[in-house]
Formats: sequence, C-alpha cells, structure tokens
Amino acid sequence: MTFSEIFLLLLDDERRAAGVGGAAGGIVREWSPDRSECRIVFCDAPDEDLARVVVTEAACAREQRYALEWKVYGHDRSATVMSALLGAGFEPGDLETVLGIELHAPRETGGLPPGVEIRIVRDPRELADVSAISRALGRRNVEGETRALATALHDRPSAISVHVLYEDDNPAACGRIHYGRVPGVAELAGGRTVPSQRRRGFFRALVESRLREAAAQGSRYVFVDALPSSHHILTRLGFAAVTTTQPYIYPA
Repeated sequence: MTFSEIFLLLLDDERRAAGVGGAAGGIVREWSPDRSECRIVFCDAPDEDLARVVVTEAACAREQRYALEWKVYGHDRSATVMSALLGAGFEPGDLETVLGIELHAPRETGGLPPGVEIRIVRDPRELADVSAISRALGRRNVEGETRALATALHDRPSAISVHVLYEDDNPAACGRIHYGRVPGVAELAGGRTVPSQRRRGFFRALVESRLREAAAQGSRYVFVDALPSSHHILTRLGFAAVTTTQPYIYPA
C-alpha cells in the first residue's frame, strides 16, 4: 500500500472511533462536554440518502438548539456531500489540507534560543496561558474552549497534552497533541502564535516538540489539518499531503 492509502485507512478508522456512532447513515458525532456543540466527523450514507440524512441532522440541531459543524473530507464522495450540505443551508469554512508523517525513530531534540522554553501542560488548572494566547489572537469563545480542553485533560489525561512555548516566561505560542483511539495514531491541533511573535520559528519548534513526544509515546503515524499558512513549514518537516478537509457550519 502507498503512504496515502495507509493514512486514509487510519484516518477513517480514527474518524469512526472518535465520537458517538450508531445513527442513521453511519453518522459519527463529536459532542462538546455540555452538548452545546456537535461536530459530524464521519458519514457512510449512500448517495441517494445523503440529502435526507443532512436535512435530518440540521433539523435536530434547530430543535435541540446546538451548534452544528459537518467535516467533509476530500475522499468522502465530496461533490455529493457538499451539494447536500449547501442545499440544507450549511455554510462552507476554510479548506485545509490533511498532512501526514510516519515516524520511523525517536526524533532528535532541536535547540531553542536563549530565554525560550517549551513546557508541557497536562493539568487542567494550568491552561491560563493557553487562554491568554487565544485572546491575543482575537479568538471567540475562549472561555468555552478552555473549559472543553480542561474537561478533556481531566477525563482522558493520557490522550492529550498541550505544549506552550515561552520567551522570558511570557507565553508566545501553543499547540496540542491528541492520541487517537486507533493505536499508534496521533493528531496535532491548536497551533497558535501571538501575532507579535510570528516568523520566529516558534510554530516549527512546537511541531517538533510534539513529534518528539509522539515518538516517545510509541505513535507511528501523525496527521494534522493545515491551512495554507502552515503548509510549507510542515512539508519541510517531512509531512506529505493525504487529502483535504473542510468544515460546513449550520447557521445558529
């Protein structure tokens, strides 16, 4: 099997295992801890049923008053899925590239400039600096996001850690690593840098830090959803494009 074929199989296995399944059309839902937000990460409905399944999911979100996002992947018969979502009133978000890397051996530790260090947060009580970085970027609903992250760290501490980069004890950038339910698979997410600290190699340093942790934890395959702004950095580190992903948001 090719690199891309292996990654697509692992990605789809992880999508099936990531949330709550058993719904019509093979729907798998990821819920926020308070069930105010729902993200559909997998759907296996045949083409002729997709429009009905999409309309049903939108109706549930309206009736139960939760925010709904549907993640579409490039290999998900995407033309049919996108047509059904647009027809039901969903709005497309930014297109991202799913990149993957296979870790063959523990990665060497890269050096950091004087005064710069990376700390790993696994305690929910130590997320204040992550929130500060998000606020500096103008992120919405920082409090809700922080609560969800704290819950994840509390409920499954071995499945997630947060890396925070500091310069002279000031939080400058952060990123998460999630260990999948499929053995040997991990995902990078949440890479953020304070605007005034960009173009200093902090994003790259955090990717390398998380890859070292993944290798030490026995992960062999790591993937990440990347916007164009980070694509070139990740490919220089050895990541390769596997597919694409795009969120479709049902307006509240």
